[in-house]
Amino acid sequence: MANLVPNCVRPTARFHLTVSLLVLALAALGAARKEPAAELALSPMWGMIGKTLIRDEKHTLLDVAYDHRLGYEAVKRLNPSVDPWIPLPGTVVLLPTQYILPHVDPEGLVINIPEMRLYDFTVREGPPEVFALAIGDMADPSILGDFRVGEKRKDPVWTVPKSIREEEPHLPAAVPPGPDNPLGSRWMRVGNTSYGIHGTDVRWSIGRQATHGCLRLYEDEIQRLYARIPRGTRLQIVYQIAKWSREGRHLYVEAHPDPYGLRPDRLTTALEVPRTQGFLRWVHFPSLRAALEQAQGVPVVVGTLPPESSD
Repeated sequence: MANLVPNCVRPTARFHLTVSLLVLALAALGAARKEPAAELALSPMWGMIGKTLIRDEKHTLLDVAYDHRLGYEAVKRLNPSVDPWIPLPGTVVLLPTQYILPHVDPEGLVINIPEMRLYDFTVREGPPEVFALAIGDMADPSILGDFRVGEKRKDPVWTVPKSIREEEPHLPAAVPPGPDNPLGSRWMRVGNTSYGIHGTDVRWSIGRQATHGCLRLYEDEIQRLYARIPRGTRLQIVYQIAKWSREGRHLYVEAHPDPYGLRPDRLTTALEVPRTQGFLRWVHFPSLRAALEQAQGVPVVVGTLPPESSD
């Protein structure tokens, strides 16, 4: 498939991060005084970080991810000390089920590529429903942009692209519907492109860079989503490695990896929201750096706002 996202860029030298940080800090001091903390327009935060016990040494992190319909890499990053293949019986595994909403218009479907999640804002009450995704790999990254849900197909036939057949010549020209079809049982086209949101015959791929640019969901979840999403629904595909929220006086950031290397200056990118909303001076930079380095995909405290004036 055609590569429709910009070429990846490599990280710059460490001194560039430091210089960028100093420039941002100086530029934001005046803005920080102009906007009171009470007026910060940050994204809501939902959910809780859960725990589960592994009682069987055969219960891998792949099984944990599937049982809770989470992405494998997200579970693995949040539990770096747990052996993903042979966890000890009784091991406690943290689940990445707390999240900050992406900084977007809260409508239709929203996909944030770095966190490998789809948010369904068509749900009428409460928070959006969240689905784990598989995304395109480095060779065939998933596309970004503002689209509409296009053609919808039930039990689709997979017409194997020429580029994929060149890589895997054993594949037929077309794969009929069935358990071996990599599109699964449902397909929703991304706008008028050749990419789609679809199911999969490989459930272990969810939460990984595992596709040629398409976006995969667990089979039961794509069926539920397909049933309620009409053609023409807005679909925003964004690339946000850091999302911000607040709870009381605490500032939270939810950091994710940069899968395509599109944000070489991760710190400067993460500071865009604090800079534009005027609370940069209340960010604890060592905590933010640690959050970006670990990229565990759950909200962590990285700053404290001052007490609100009683005047």
